[in-house]
Amino acid sequence: PWQVVSDARRLSDVQWFRAAYGAAVQTVRVVASEETRKKRNWVFVAGVDDAESECGLDEGVAFDWVITNDGDEVALDEQLETLLQSVRGRL
Repeated sequence: PWQVVSDARRLSDVQWFRAAYGAAVQTVRVVASEETRKKRNWVFVAGVDDAESECGLDEGVAFDWVITNDGDEVALDEQLETLLQSVRGRL
């Protein structure tokens, strides 16, 4: 059976899952430009947005998938469909 972990925040989280489940682990990172994030009312807060829980995976992880969510619905749908096809192919 498949499991989805929707919110790993630290490198040690990813390392644990990879050690426990090996090649079955697929990591997905969703990104948006700072401009897009600001349009969505995000404002950087020191001590929060630079904490390990928010940026601990910014380096040191080779993500299997990087999904860009900058507001282009067609592009987002295409990326998600490719990801879903891959997941379905592993079932």
